[in-house]
Amino acid sequence: MIGFNIMNSTLISGILIWNDRKHGMFEQIMSGPFTRSHYILSNIFTIGIVGLVSASLIAVVGYPVFFDSVEFSLFTIPILIFGAITGSILFGSLASIISTRIHSSEGFNVIINTVFLFFAFVSTAFYPADGVPEPLRSAFYLNPLTYLVDVIRAGIFGTITEFVILEMLILVVIASALFVIASKLLTKLDF
Repeated sequence: MIGFNIMNSTLISGILIWNDRKHGMFEQIMSGPFTRSHYILSNIFTIGIVGLVSASLIAVVGYPVFFDSVEFSLFTIPILIFGAITGSILFGSLASIISTRIHSSEGFNVIINTVFLFFAFVSTAFYPADGVPEPLRSAFYLNPLTYLVDVIRAGIFGTITEFVILEMLILVVIASALFVIASKLLTKLDF
């Protein structure tokens, strides 16, 4: 649920951009001592905070349910923070990319909800990849939410393996690529 919630909470990024375009807020922001880079960084900073706060709230509320299995340590807590921040950047950048390409709020909502529902149900967020038929199992590992959920599970339950470290690297690569694309699209966007 933490990974799923991080993904859903990053909708804020796309909604902020879309609303700023619609209501002329970007022009107001740019009339101050701010640049487009400041705007992009503040947007990413916002989704990072939302991701961390939502992950923390779910962990605190869910702790009584799974406290016997939890393996928090000085090594696993940074993995949880890494997962929350990287997942926020990844899905926030994806929402930003979609919001720069769509010109109506209805279109944005339909596309983002469809994409995020696909990510949710073709991932290990609700059921593990073990025992799943092969075409679906392969589809799981084409989905970045699978990597995010696996990293967060490893951080909570202390099951860090070489494969989890590989998943962390894959998350960084995907998040970095989407962030660069989103930044380029936002700097070229005509508000």
